[in-house]
Amino acid sequence: MATTSVHRIVDGLSRRRRGPGSLPPTDEAPGRLAELDAIEDGWRQAMVRDARIDKHLRALLAQSGVRGGRVLEIGRRLHQRRHVFGPGFTYRSLDLEPSDEHTVLNNITSCPEITDRSYDVVLSVDVFERIDRPWLAAAEISRILAPGGLAYTSTLFSQRHVHGQVEFWRYTPEALEFLFDGLTTLDKGFDLAERRHDVRKRLATNPMSHDALAGGHVNVRVFHAGLKPSDGTW
Repeated sequence: MATTSVHRIVDGLSRRRRGPGSLPPTDEAPGRLAELDAIEDGWRQAMVRDARIDKHLRALLAQSGVRGGRVLEIGRRLHQRRHVFGPGFTYRSLDLEPSDEHTVLNNITSCPEITDRSYDVVLSVDVFERIDRPWLAAAEISRILAPGGLAYTSTLFSQRHVHGQVEFWRYTPEALEFLFDGLTTLDKGFDLAERRHDVRKRLATNPMSHDALAGGHVNVRVFHAGLKPSDGTW
């Protein structure tokens, strides 16, 4: 396709996205515009985020060989994942505020009250982007994880700031692997299912203003799963 044709397609698409009063899109390549629309709306057909994470975590448990033991979930006062684990597991959450009698009140960047090798699974979802010193959190998770245990982290690679809470970091799979360098990586990667989900302006206090460049369509999750060596090196 000629360069000028590409420019006309992009220009026509950008006009259409600008909203009421904009010029109609070019009819030069309606098939291409339909393809772009399908990409934009594809996230609606994907499994919802929590279901995707639950399915992934169950698969990782099966792959890791961890069949039971103690589970600690970091920072989940709401939407806890105790339902992922079978009857062979006992579940607790760690948080700065209590949610029920199973909550351990502590800060994962420093929790010396929790003894070494205490938990067979330690997981966190949507937490590491909010931890100011994630290297300390990763070290503590690795310390309290039992030999042969599974650590699972799901956080953000890219997302417009919409939570209304303080956030410090975004990660790549390699960054998480580096933080958990004492663990053997079982799986790592990106979750692209909702990359085109528009999350602009969900809060009145959203510090990121609306723009014409689809700035809300940048939602990419990232995950890492690691096993603690069982050979006595920890």
